[in-house]
Amino acid sequence: MATRPVGNLRVELLGPVRAWQGNEELDLGSARSRAVFAVLATRAGRTVSRQEIITGVWGADAPATVEGSVYTYVSGLRRALDPARTRWSGGDVLVSSGAGYCLRLEPGAIDVTAFTRLREQASTDAERGEFRAAVQGLTAALELWRGHPLSGITGPFADLCRTRLGELRLAVHERRAEATLALGGHAEVAAELAGLVDEHPLHEGFRRLLMLALYRAGRAAEALASYRSARRVVVEELGIEPGPALRRLHDRILADDPALELPTPCLHGAETARAA
Repeated sequence: MATRPVGNLRVELLGPVRAWQGNEELDLGSARSRAVFAVLATRAGRTVSRQEIITGVWGADAPATVEGSVYTYVSGLRRALDPARTRWSGGDVLVSSGAGYCLRLEPGAIDVTAFTRLREQASTDAERGEFRAAVQGLTAALELWRGHPLSGITGPFADLCRTRLGELRLAVHERRAEATLALGGHAEVAAELAGLVDEHPLHEGFRRLLMLALYRAGRAAEALASYRSARRVVVEELGIEPGPALRRLHDRILADDPALELPTPCLHGAETARAA
């Protein structure tokens, strides 16, 4: 069977599950139907077995009639994705393959794929000391998000994806802050990091970068106050002390360690913003 991707279908998963054919949004049906579509879309170009769909969408609560439900949802998705398809043709977009189905998409048609590529390229740029390109790429990656990923659908697969993608999003925020600090943008990034710390008070990476940004902006007292706040939260919530990287940075700020200052020149070197 040919596996050539067809059409100009675009898929959005970094928010509500949506699909577009050109400028026209397609009707993907009910929440359960969109959950089936999400399983297929995240594995575009590969055959997804009916059992994988059932496990991902229904989990242990699958009813006895679940295989018929899968057939019904796939039929509805085929009508939406490939309206020119007839009952006697197999269609070109969502095709049967053995005991499963394959969604055929053009490379880069899914926002999750674009997010991953931008994130990986930015990581390479940062490793080369090309921090401006890294910031631009990471910003473009974050701009793809439209809310909570796969919002509006339930099931084990959606829950797992939301957790994984949420962690990646936080990592992108952290990497962008690091690259911005390496460019000397400590004043501008401090406000963003303060907001991220408020949202994720146990995330020590954000706290560490905020302390460094404040210190480089001449606000050492605020950096030390941020550490005290972090320690209070960690002790109260987890019953442990902050991690070694955060404690080490605290000690270096107390000692007014000159190595914490921004390297000069910083724009073309391979220095990073990590103060571990």
